[in-house]
Amino acid sequence: LFRSGRFGLTLDGGLVFSADTVMWSYAVGVLVTLVAAYLPARRAARTAPVVAMRDDVPSVERSLRRRTVLGAVLAVLGIGALVSGPAAESAGDGASLVGVGALALMLAAIALSPVLAVPFLRVAGAALPRLWGRTGHLARENALRNPRRTAATASALMIGLALVSAFSILGGSTSASVSALIDRALGADYVVSTAVGQPFTPVVADSAEALEGVAGVMRHRYGAVQLDGEQSFVSAVDEAGLGRELSLTFVEGSSEGLRSDGLIVDEVTADTRGWAVGDEVEMLLPNGRSADLELVGVYEAMQALGAVTIGIETYERAGGPLLDQYVYLSLADGADGAAVERELDRIVSAYPVVTLKDQGEFKDEQRGQIDQLLVIINALLVLSVLIAVLGIVNTLALSVIERTREIGLLRAIGMDRRALRRMVRLESVVIAVYGATLGVVLGVVLGTSLVRTLSEQGISTLEVPYGRLVVFVLLAALVGVLAAVWPARRAARLKVLDAIATA
Repeated sequence: LFRSGRFGLTLDGGLVFSADTVMWSYAVGVLVTLVAAYLPARRAARTAPVVAMRDDVPSVERSLRRRTVLGAVLAVLGIGALVSGPAAESAGDGASLVGVGALALMLAAIALSPVLAVPFLRVAGAALPRLWGRTGHLARENALRNPRRTAATASALMIGLALVSAFSILGGSTSASVSALIDRALGADYVVSTAVGQPFTPVVADSAEALEGVAGVMRHRYGAVQLDGEQSFVSAVDEAGLGRELSLTFVEGSSEGLRSDGLIVDEVTADTRGWAVGDEVEMLLPNGRSADLELVGVYEAMQALGAVTIGIETYERAGGPLLDQYVYLSLADGADGAAVERELDRIVSAYPVVTLKDQGEFKDEQRGQIDQLLVIINALLVLSVLIAVLGIVNTLALSVIERTREIGLLRAIGMDRRALRRMVRLESVVIAVYGATLGVVLGVVLGTSLVRTLSEQGISTLEVPYGRLVVFVLLAALVGVLAAVWPARRAARLKVLDAIATA
C-alpha cells in the first residue's frame, strides 16, 4: 500500500521480515489468548459435573458490586492522571500520565459497562417498541437480559472507536493549530521548500533575493549539534527575517545579537535546561568545531521554527552545511505579484525537488501531511473495529443457539421469519450503538486531555469534529445491522418443531 502511494507516501526499499517480529507476534498472541481464556476456564472448572450435564441450566447473574467498585476506583485514578497530564512539568511526563490515565479509564469503562448498559439500553432502546412494536420490545429485552454479555460484546467496539475518536481530535486539533500558527506567525508571501523535506542549494535564495519586487528573503536551515554536551537540533535563520517573514513572541529578551553568536530558545527548552537570558551555552558541531553562544532571548514555542535557534552567520562560521531547509520570501509594496511569481517559478523550475508555495498552498501542504498520518493510523485502528464486528457476530450466534427453544415458541405463537430477523438485527444495533457511544465519549475525554497536554508543543487549538463523531455512531448502527445478517438468517431458518423440542 505504501509503495502504491495511496497514503501519500512511497517506500522504495524492499520488504523486511525479522525473525524477532514473528516470534514476538506469536508470543503476544498466545499470551493474550491464555489471559482471555483464564476466567471462562476457571468458571467452567468450578461447575459441578451434575449441573454441567443438564441442558436446561438457567444462567445465573452474579452481583455487579465488585465490578462497580473496581470500575469506580479505576475511573478515579484514570481521571486523576488525565487531569494531571496537562499540568506536568514536561510534555513527556504529561504524555506518560495521559497514557496511564487512558489505560485506567478504558479498564474502568470495561468494568463498569455492564452497570451502564442497563440504563443506557432502557433509554436508548425506548424507541424500539414505538417503532417496531413487540419485535422492538423483545430486541431491547434480549439485550438487557444479560448485561455482562452485552457489555463484553460492546467493549471491543468501544475500545476501537475510543482510539479512533481520540486520534481524530488530536489530528483535527493539530491541523487547526498549524493553520492558526501560519496565519499568526508567517508574514512571508511565499515559501520555498522540497516535497520530501530535504535541504537544497542556497542558489535559490540568492537568485530570489536579486529579483526586483522581492523585499525580504529569510533562509532557514536545520542542523544536529550538541548543546552543553547534550544532543539537540538547531534552526539557523537570518536575524533580519524574524519579525518580518516569521514572527516570534518573546517572553524574555529579543532576537538582537543572533548575528554575534547569539542564541534564542523556546520556553520549554529554557525550563527543561534551566537556562536564562545571559547564560553561556557551548555548541559543538559534528565536524568537531565549537562555538560559545550567549542566550539572548526566550520565545513562545512555535513548531515552524523549532526549540533552539541561532543566527545563520554563526552557523556558517562554525562550519554548518550551506544548505537551506526553507526560504521565506516577502514582496515589496506595490510589486507586481504575478510577474514576481513567474520569475520565482522560473528559478525553482531548475531544481525538480524544489517547490514554490504561497501561504494558502503552504498551509494546505502542512495540513495534508497531518491528514496522511491520520489515514495510516485510522487504517490500522479499523482492524480493531473489524474484530469488534466479529465479536458481535459470534455473540449473536451463540445467543441464537442458547435461545433455540424460545425462538421456536415465538414462531409457534405467530412470529414470522421477517419479524424474527428484525428482532435479532435490532438487538445487534442497540449493542453496537451502546459500544460506539461509550467509545466516542471516552475518545473525546482522552483526545481533549492529550491536546491540553501537548499545548506547549504548539497544539494550542482544541478542535472536536462533532460531525465525524456522530457519523461514527451512525456507522456503528450500520455495523450492527451487517453483523446480524448471518445470526438473524440462522434464527429464521430454524424449524419450529425441532426448536421447541430442544431441551
